[in-house]
Amino acid sequence: MKPCNLHGSRFLMSLLLALIVASVLLYLLGLLFVPVLTVKATTKYTYYGKVPNRLWMYSWSRTSGWTSTTPGTAMLLAMVAWEDSTIVNVYNLETGELLSQAMLNTMEKHYVVLSNGTIFKVESNKPLCVLLLNYGSEPVNATAGPVPHTYYPATDGSFVGKKFILLASTGATAEFIIYALEKSEVTVTNQDGSDTRSYSIDVNTYVRIALRPWNVYKIESTGYIMIQSGNPHSYYDTHPSYAIPSANGAFLGRYFLTFSSSYWDPYEDYGFIILSLKRTKVKVYNLTERKILKEFTVEPESSYRFQVEVREDPRTQAIFVESEEPVWLMFMHEGDIYKSVGRESAYGAGIIYIGVRPNEDTLIYLPKNATCETYIFAAEEANIEVDGFATRLQPDRYFQLAQPGLHTIRSDKNLMVLIIHWPLERPWGFPERQLPPGPQGLDHPGTIIPCVETVHIYHEIQLAPLEQPFPIMNVIVPVVAIAIIAGILVLLRRRSK
Repeated sequence: MKPCNLHGSRFLMSLLLALIVASVLLYLLGLLFVPVLTVKATTKYTYYGKVPNRLWMYSWSRTSGWTSTTPGTAMLLAMVAWEDSTIVNVYNLETGELLSQAMLNTMEKHYVVLSNGTIFKVESNKPLCVLLLNYGSEPVNATAGPVPHTYYPATDGSFVGKKFILLASTGATAEFIIYALEKSEVTVTNQDGSDTRSYSIDVNTYVRIALRPWNVYKIESTGYIMIQSGNPHSYYDTHPSYAIPSANGAFLGRYFLTFSSSYWDPYEDYGFIILSLKRTKVKVYNLTERKILKEFTVEPESSYRFQVEVREDPRTQAIFVESEEPVWLMFMHEGDIYKSVGRESAYGAGIIYIGVRPNEDTLIYLPKNATCETYIFAAEEANIEVDGFATRLQPDRYFQLAQPGLHTIRSDKNLMVLIIHWPLERPWGFPERQLPPGPQGLDHPGTIIPCVETVHIYHEIQLAPLEQPFPIMNVIVPVVAIAIIAGILVLLRRRSK
């Protein structure tokens, strides 16, 4: 029997102990350097969307016939943080692949380029501003961007507030409109403080402002305001569809502020559309001039389309819509590309978001002369009904609709509805009528993407009435004056006798 080698055994044990200690140290060091982005937040904010498959547009003119824009291959997802330490993850919803992640501080932005057809999810631990823009790359030294026809959420997620942080995708003109629901002192500041200004806005008035392209702005106000971008009613431009949130900050409401136009083509297939569950009377005012431009009645569970002209003056082009019952309001291009002047085509398409609040019926409308794709998203398991059909919708899955017309949606949880539409392919041209040389596509500047978890947030704001009360003093004063004069005349006659 060979004697035991104690020195060798001690060496092996020391080596083993050293390896164990080293492994533990490496493990602990590894934990220290694990990126914080991989930690899943307990509170989440979710934004869903889809990049349309067909990023082009066929239009027709007398001189050129059918022409097409250059087909796009991607759109830009732009995110801006409202708070420090905002963790953002962008996923491909179909594959579950993590496409991008970032840690952002207040007013920092993050871009992700998404290819055609991508259905995506943005998930963050804090709410933020999310835009989908018709821009196929990250902007490097860009001097302009596509102007989305949209409204911007305040930092609580509703569309009415006193603090907004947003990315300005814009050109050089005044494309942003600030509506004052209360008398407001408003300050506007960009990310580095090089562009700072202030505005005093009276209640029920507005200002149009120009912002620097691709700058992040903080807009703070002493009173409640709303912010809209885009000039959607220019006659010769395309007419993208968009939703108009109400003056309480949610999509459903009784009061709305938006821009109109001094000229509407009576033959073009577009206009404002009101959706109502109940019979309601509606008045449309010129916001600045305080006069009624149109009055009509909307029947229960129906839609009503209207066009309303305002004077050709940027100071008088906003309108105020008042309804007796809560309604939904959209600007919608139905899809038919006919218009009267010049026989040029009148293209219109849409990327529209509508929020569904729990335990209440929500109406949506899909245009009748268009190809439609509709996606209903839930960030948590939800029991939903669509036109009476009940189903259970799992988080990160979607329910689809394509049938044009009116639909009713109900859920026990917050939902987000995305409507994508573009014109049908129809023969066009004078005197000959020809189909476009290829399939029609979608050309749209972009939109804000609302957060699913905040669609139920709204504010009870006491709006100042637009209709002035009857000026009773204008009647009382002359009557009193006449009575006094009459009394004096009676006294004079008596004395003369």
